[in-house]
Amino acid sequence: MLQAFTLPLYSEAKATEDWQDCEQITKIALEKLIPILQKNDFTNLESTLATIQGTCGENEFTQRMRILRALIEKKSTGALIADYLAKNYHEVLVMRWDYALEQEYRSIYQNNKADFNYIPLRHPIDSLVKLKATALLNSTSYNLTEQEEDIAFLFADHIDEFYQAYEEPAPKQTPRASAAPVYYEDRSGITLYAGVEFPITGSSPVFKASPVFGVMYSSKLSSPFLYELGAKIRVNSNDRDFEYLLYDAVEVVNSSASLALGGSVGYKLLDAGSFILYPKVGLFWETTGTGLTETTGYYEDPYYYDGGGNVRFHNVNTMRTSLALSIMRHLSMKKYIGLELAYHYIPYNWDNNLLTSIQPNYASAQLFFRF
Repeated sequence: MLQAFTLPLYSEAKATEDWQDCEQITKIALEKLIPILQKNDFTNLESTLATIQGTCGENEFTQRMRILRALIEKKSTGALIADYLAKNYHEVLVMRWDYALEQEYRSIYQNNKADFNYIPLRHPIDSLVKLKATALLNSTSYNLTEQEEDIAFLFADHIDEFYQAYEEPAPKQTPRASAAPVYYEDRSGITLYAGVEFPITGSSPVFKASPVFGVMYSSKLSSPFLYELGAKIRVNSNDRDFEYLLYDAVEVVNSSASLALGGSVGYKLLDAGSFILYPKVGLFWETTGTGLTETTGYYEDPYYYDGGGNVRFHNVNTMRTSLALSIMRHLSMKKYIGLELAYHYIPYNWDNNLLTSIQPNYASAQLFFRF
């Protein structure tokens, strides 16, 4: 029975180790291949490619390098090119050239490393290949066959010319359709919140279940730490009156809304691309309206009054601390939809002018939309 559990775990660990080895071997090999290609000194090319192939298997890149060497050294390329096309490696390279043009090419690569053979998009080796292929096409010392010219167009990123010569009406979309979706994690965004907040202690709370809304600036999703800054407002519907001390007078007031300004920081527990799960902690300065205001800075005698003065609001001011768990799902581009469940501690009676005891413990459930 124990063996039945250990074998899958071993296989998964072995696969992860192989992927890590492949990425590391490829990185080291690329450092060797750049000077090889710059100097056209291919003495160690095959041994370097064999090292990649021994760990990662044959792929588009290893065959591309072999074809390019044969073209530069004016050796027979027919079998190499035929094998390259038969394995649809040309479609893999077209996909690579296309994604390298995207603004978010870094996050595209990070989310799909294996699809790009662990070679980062816009890597210097790609620029060198394009440069060499363009030189072959423009050189008068090379008499390329039609097949060699076609593959040189592909290597030089002249996709239209390649497909015209290859007698295909347009690039096939299968590789792009089958590639993993792009999540635009390198971009910050705006998040809109809407939900309900309700008390979780107290037999007759002042603030009952009330709608809450928010707008927050949200940091990029590529980092394990997620930050938000902004404002949230709670519409205090169906709440009870409470007593507030204004100078020496006790006022009975009712609040229409509470405004909170601040932010939160979270840490991703799970990032599956399409789903992100993260807890977060927030700290906000909160002011609860009482409807009490006064105008200061003018004289009672209208002769001296110039129409100026400052309006002072007498609100209940405190700090709000939040602990939340959020999950969001990718929709498209940089758009996500999610759900947040949170606990809030709001010590209203920190304000010495508040005479009525208001319970401090609340919970909320909010839907949010990030774009």
